[in-house]
Amino acid sequence: MSGLADLVGLTQPRPEWFNAALTVPRREHKVPCDGGTLHGFSWGDPQKPAVLFTHGMMAHARCWAFIAPLLAEHFHLAAFDISGMGDSSWHDAYTHEQRAAEALVFANALEMDLPQLVCHSFGGSVGLMAAQSYPESFSSLIICDMTMLRPEDVAPFEQARMQQPGIAKQRTSNRVYETLETAMARFRLAPEQPCANDFLFEYMAYHSLKQVEGGYTWKFDPKILSPDRLKDTGWWGSLSTRFAELDMPKAIIHGERSELFAPHIAHYMRELTQYRVPVVGIEQAYHHVMLDQPIALTATLSALLQSLPNAR
Repeated sequence: MSGLADLVGLTQPRPEWFNAALTVPRREHKVPCDGGTLHGFSWGDPQKPAVLFTHGMMAHARCWAFIAPLLAEHFHLAAFDISGMGDSSWHDAYTHEQRAAEALVFANALEMDLPQLVCHSFGGSVGLMAAQSYPESFSSLIICDMTMLRPEDVAPFEQARMQQPGIAKQRTSNRVYETLETAMARFRLAPEQPCANDFLFEYMAYHSLKQVEGGYTWKFDPKILSPDRLKDTGWWGSLSTRFAELDMPKAIIHGERSELFAPHIAHYMRELTQYRVPVVGIEQAYHHVMLDQPIALTATLSALLQSLPNAR
């Protein structure tokens, strides 16, 4: 089957490359994990080199569903909804260790041999922990616009973060909107940014919602924000050094206009990794690189996924 069913209900004009990407054969999976299920997709020949994608906070696997098909000629690719998001199960609580284990469980269920990890934003911390916890199970790590900080940036970052409404006060439920149109009109990227590709913005919004009694609501479990409230400055400050110290082929991709990965952070990460790790900026891209410059991101990923396995 293909991903064309994803387009039902969407109205924005779409370019031919996007329509063609969704015609690439796609397999849907529901993998048992931790008393629930992980939902996801895969593309390409399972005999080819494996790639596993993770997504950002409150997002879902479909943020890769128009990128992965463009790489399917040369790779076996999979993307899954992290628990509490997308169409995967909700849990009473969430931990970083649990998220790392989910990546391993999903990869093993699809019999992926030493997959390369490609991880966006919050999914970057998931991929980083998976690579640290199970180094024998993954072959490389590509981080896409994950928050990384210099030591002097940690305190002001934490102060600003704790002032965000979703962090300072725990949410217990998601609002229910009477109509799909009303719900989609409330969709926002986090952090907020311009998005010139209306068809991708609509695609992400539509698949971030589910129908419930009384209308439509967001798919993500509001409890997923709880672990973020408990992260301290030490955790945030450790991400850049943990990445730099990871003994595995790795790379960084970031949006040149991203608020979360500014140019001075790119310079810092090059220095921290002694200029041995590719740090690639995508022009005209903000934090949500796959929505801003999907073709440029695909080309960059293709080059890195082919070269990193030879970087040991």
